[in-house]
Amino acid sequence: MNKRLIVLLVGLVLIAVFTVLNAVVFTVKEVTVDFDTESGVGVEEGEDKLIIEASGIRTGKNIFAISESKMVKNIENKFPGVRVTGVERKFPNRVVIHVSQRVPVFVLEYSTNNSTPDYVLVDGDMTVLKLVDTDAGNYVRVEGFSLRGRYNIVVGEVLPVGFGDGVFYLQNIVAGFYNSGLTPEGFITFIKSVRFADGSIYVLTHSGVTIGLGNNLTTAEITERVPKAYAWYRGVQNTDEGSEALRRGMVLYIEGNFVWNDYE
Repeated sequence: MNKRLIVLLVGLVLIAVFTVLNAVVFTVKEVTVDFDTESGVGVEEGEDKLIIEASGIRTGKNIFAISESKMVKNIENKFPGVRVTGVERKFPNRVVIHVSQRVPVFVLEYSTNNSTPDYVLVDGDMTVLKLVDTDAGNYVRVEGFSLRGRYNIVVGEVLPVGFGDGVFYLQNIVAGFYNSGLTPEGFITFIKSVRFADGSIYVLTHSGVTIGLGNNLTTAEITERVPKAYAWYRGVQNTDEGSEALRRGMVLYIEGNFVWNDYE
C-alpha cells in the first residue's frame, strides 16, 4: 500500500470520526436561562421556560448550528421587557441564554398630529416598554423634548431617531451614569428629570442640585461629562459640608471641570 493511499484512508477515517463526534457529542442537551440580578427586578416563575421556548432552540440540534442573532430576535420580539445580553455555548452540549429585565427609566410625552398627549416609558437603551395615559410613576421626567410627529412607536422597539437628537442624548446620559456604577433603580432614585433648554442640557437630582452639562454637545461629550459630574457630586457628598450644599445650587461644566455655582 503506497503512502498516498494511506494518507487518504487516514484522512477519511478522521473525517468519519469528526462527523460522528460532531453529530453525537456536540448535540445540544441542555438550555438554561441566566437572569441578571443587578437590575433588582423579580423574575416570574416559569419565565425561563417561556424564554427558551421563544428562542427557537431545541435539544438535539448541533451546537455549532445555533444562530445567536435569530435567538435574540425571537426572544426580544416575544418579550419586549427582556433584553438578551449574550448567548453562551458551553461545550460540548450546553447553551446558556443571558438575559436581563428591561427597567423603564424615562417617561416622555408623546402625541401625533391628531392626538392629545400620551406618555411613553422607555429604558436606558430607549426601547419602548409601555404606552400610558399619564406620566405618574417613579420615572425620570424629560422636559423640553417630546415625541411629536408621524413616526410610529412600537412596544419592544427603540424610539425612531426621527424624533430628534434628544433620543441619542438621553441614551448617552443613561450610559454615563451606568458606566459610573448606577443601576437602573439607582438612576431613577438619583435623577428627578432631564431638561433641554436653549441648546443646553441640565440633569436635576432629587437632592435639589442641578447639573449643567453644557450646550451644543455631542453624544461623546455627554458620555464623558456625566461620569465627571457624578464623581464631583460624590466627592462633595462625602465632605462635612456636603449634605447641606447638595440641597441647592448648580454644578456647571467650565473649561474641562465641574464647578459649584450656589443659588445663594
